[in-house]
Amino acid sequence: MILMLAVLLLPLALLLWKPVWYRAVDNQQGAATNLQLYRERSTELESSDLPEDEKAALQLELDREFLAQAEERAEIRTRDGRAYVLLTAVLIITLMSSVALYQLWGSAPELQATALLDKGEKVELTQGEREQLMSLLGHAAARNPKNLEWGYLNARLLSATGDYPAAIQAFQNILDVLPADATDDRAATMTLLAEARFYGSDQKADEPTYQLLKDALALQPNSRQALGLAGILAFELKHPQEAINHWKVLWQSLPDGPEAQMLAQGIQRAVSALQANGEKVDLSWMQRASLKLHVSISDEARQKVPADAPVFILARAVAGPPMPLAVKRVTVADLPLDVTLDDSMAMAPGMNISGFNEVVLVARVSLTGKPVASSGDWQIESAPVSNRETERQSLEISQLVP
Repeated sequence: MILMLAVLLLPLALLLWKPVWYRAVDNQQGAATNLQLYRERSTELESSDLPEDEKAALQLELDREFLAQAEERAEIRTRDGRAYVLLTAVLIITLMSSVALYQLWGSAPELQATALLDKGEKVELTQGEREQLMSLLGHAAARNPKNLEWGYLNARLLSATGDYPAAIQAFQNILDVLPADATDDRAATMTLLAEARFYGSDQKADEPTYQLLKDALALQPNSRQALGLAGILAFELKHPQEAINHWKVLWQSLPDGPEAQMLAQGIQRAVSALQANGEKVDLSWMQRASLKLHVSISDEARQKVPADAPVFILARAVAGPPMPLAVKRVTVADLPLDVTLDDSMAMAPGMNISGFNEVVLVARVSLTGKPVASSGDWQIESAPVSNRETERQSLEISQLVP
């Protein structure tokens, strides 16, 4: 920044320095001319036929005139020196003022905050750097209220550091200005606001915070963060069936692992609360879906494709996104082969076989090496089957992709 300001101030420096520089040059040239003239007149006077007393008087007059001119030039040099000092002071003041104004009105805080955020992704920030980052984000958010990114970062950092009252206000400010059609952003902000309220009240559940989470889920039904917290609040507010409903969606989106096991414990607590009131609960949906397949390839197809060509075996939702719910990759040489597709083979969180009631099974020889069908590939696609199907499904790759 300093370098750029120096470049911008260079034309100003040249503009101010030019008259001072040329005046100094003119002064030096005038001094040399006067000296030459003094010497010539002194020589002429010395060689003249005037009486000695007149020569002496005229020479004295020449000396006085030369000394007067020398004193005048000395005074000009002094003024020029002062001009240089004044010019330098003006440039320094201009530079410092520019820096100060940039710090006040420019993007310096945002740039410093960005640098600290980038550094925080690589190494842990010191306590002083964290405090500086909080100050910079707060300043940027207050100065640019329409820039929601700074406000969001500021609110997240306030919540992460435990300043929940300030975080609640920051998230509320963002929610107040978010447009109604920004559903994903509004849902995420509602969830974070509810989380700040919950932890800011020493994890005490209340109906307004629970309603805020339900509003968020109405906009973004598969949000893991909102589902998990909504289940907790529903359970604490004595709504065990609602807690199970939230956690069911969350559980079906999770692969097997520690997180799913901890969630299962919470579900069992909610089930126990219902059973204590004499209610029956069906937990068959907690059984992980898995589909057994026998995959083979026709003689015609085998003759047309290389033995090392990849074969993609996948399950895709009948009613849902085109992304595969489970994928296994083998080669033509491995066929025929028995395969089991389950939730552990999901390509993305929440996109698994357990989350969709009906799926289509596909086996495809890909000549491009990609799971997407291309002309020249060979494949087979099953009719829709239940994600709870227990019988082994047979797939023979025999159809040429046009």
